Formats: sequence, C-alpha cells, structure tokens
Amino acid sequence: DDALEVVAEQARHLAISDAGIVLLPADEGGLEIVAVSADNPRVALGVVIPPESPVVSTLLEGEAVFVDDAATDPRMITKLSELYGPSMLLPLQSGGRVLGALATPRVRGGRAFTEAERTLASQFASQAALALMMAEAQRDRERLAVYEDRDRIARDLHDLVIQRLFATGMMLEGAQRKSVVPEVQGGIGKAVDELDVTIQEIRTAIFALQQGPAEAPSGLRTRVLREINMAAVPLGFKPAHRFLGAVDTLVGELTGKNLIAALREALSNAFRHAEASRIEVVVDATAQLPDGSAGVRLTVADNGVGIPPGGRRSGLRNLQRRAEALGGSSSYGPGLGDGGGGTTVFWEAPL
Repeated sequence: DDALEVVAEQARHLAISDAGIVLLPADEGGLEIVAVSADNPRVALGVVIPPESPVVSTLLEGEAVFVDDAATDPRMITKLSELYGPSMLLPLQSGGRVLGALATPRVRGGRAFTEAERTLASQFASQAALALMMAEAQRDRERLAVYEDRDRIARDLHDLVIQRLFATGMMLEGAQRKSVVPEVQGGIGKAVDELDVTIQEIRTAIFALQQGPAEAPSGLRTRVLREINMAAVPLGFKPAHRFLGAVDTLVGELTGKNLIAALREALSNAFRHAEASRIEVVVDATAQLPDGSAGVRLTVADNGVGIPPGGRRSGLRNLQRRAEALGGSSSYGPGLGDGGGGTTVFWEAPL
C-alpha cells in the first residue's frame, strides 16, 4: 500500500496532473482504483472500471491510452471520466506481466500532454511497475517469515506447553487422590478443570496458527486480528485489541478494506517511529460521526515518543486520504504514556 501511494503521488507531481490514480486488476474483472493522490479527491477508492471498457482491455494488453478529453472520448464509458480533460492511462508492465495501470488526468480544459511528456510518463510507468514488483516480493518475504514464525510457535505450543500442562494436571490429580480434606480435593479438581480448558484453548490457537491464508475466514474481525498478529513479530509484543459492535456485519467490504489498510499503516508507523512498548487497537462499529451518522472508528494508541515537531507526516496523510475518499476523517492526539505521551491515531468512516 505504501508503494501504491508513492506511485500515485509521484506520477501526479511529475505529470503536473489533477490526480494520480493507480488501478489494479479486480477480482470480478476490470480495474479497481486502489490508490489516489489529489488535493481534492473526487475519485473514490474501490471504484471498478468494468472489463467491457475499451480502455481496460487496451491497458491489460500492455498498451498505453492517451486521451485529449476524457469527458467526450467515446472510449471512456464511466462517469468518472466526466470530471477530467487530457489524460494519460499507462500500463504498469514489467517482465511481460501487466500489474495494473496508472492514470494521470488533468482538469477539463487543461493543457494537452506533449509527446515528450507521454514518453517520459511511459518510462516512469515502467520504473513504477518494477518498484511494485519489488514491493510485492518484499511483502511475500515478510509474509513467509511470519508464517515460518507461526509454525515455530505452533510447534512449541504443542511440544512444550501442552505437554507440561498435561503433566501438571496428572500431578494434581495424584495429589487430589491422596488428600482426605474435601476442600482441598475440590480446589484441586477446579484447578485440573481449568488446565483442561486451557489446553483446549491452546489447541484452538495452534489450529488457527497452522491455517493457510486461503483457509482463514475473511471477516473484518479476523483480518484485524491477522494484522495485529503480524505486527507482533517486528514489534516484539502483541498489541491489545478490543471490538465494539458487530464489526463483521455492519462494516461494508470497501470500508473494511480501507480500515485494514489504515490499521496496517498505523501499526507500521508505531513500529518504525514510536519506539512503543504498549499499543492498544480498538475497532468501534457503534461510533457516531460528527454529522450524527453511524460510522466505524479505528483507534490505535501507543506510549511511544510521539510525533516530533516538523517530523514526516506522509503516513498520516495516507490515513487522511483514505478516510476522506470514503466521506470520513482521520486525526491524532495524545497517547497512552505518562502525561499523554505517545500518539493516538483516530480513523473513521461512515457505515
């Protein structure tokens, strides 16, 4: 997601366009808008350009499309095109593989792109595609490291922890049989029952750790927990978490997808910059937005060093853009440390 945001922002800046838009192939066909850079975002994340669009088929074949006026060009069949004039739509292609597309539209009536700008933009798209492939490879390496660590944890839980708990239970049962005091027998019996419950919970956790990505449920709650568990590896501790409301049923797919991206961004910022030893994540599907409408609010609080004056704000801007594209907002405030030390990030969007 960071790489996609960088590509959109740099393309817009270099092309002197009204927006930088990155599109990736959608599950149902066509191209989905996954990253937007614009001063006044008018393009909604998650919008899918249908596969019957002539522009989509051309881009997926690895050919660029240059449009003099998107609002009147017959190849542009979506309402989105009515907002713009001169546009460049470039395939993100590397090694014969089309990863997606990059669009840099200018406002209606804006200056047309020159031949030199078209050539430079095509070269930039090739470099951006290579960068995305490298980011994808890095993500795969990180994901593999997480899965390997999960396998190790699962083995340790099974081979060490469960066996020790089981042996402890056997010792307690032996002591229970030798005792003649009813109160002691009852107390030991309760302890053994608790151990049995704990063993079952650990076995459930082992099963969850050993599930492959395709087997895991895709509910928002599960995806949030997955991000928290993955963040625990570089952090060295697991962030606390809490859910309010029926997050799986109330939060739509598009909002949930962006909430997960916002959570990933916030946890990444906490790991890279905050030096925190405590993080709390709250997903509240019962939140009320400033206009009184129902919404979902993500809160990520830490006890780190806080945001220094004049420090980089690119991560916070990414959160703000995602929220605004959905009609929501993002902000930050004091954290969990003494005297409000650290940072609390708030991200919210309508349901």
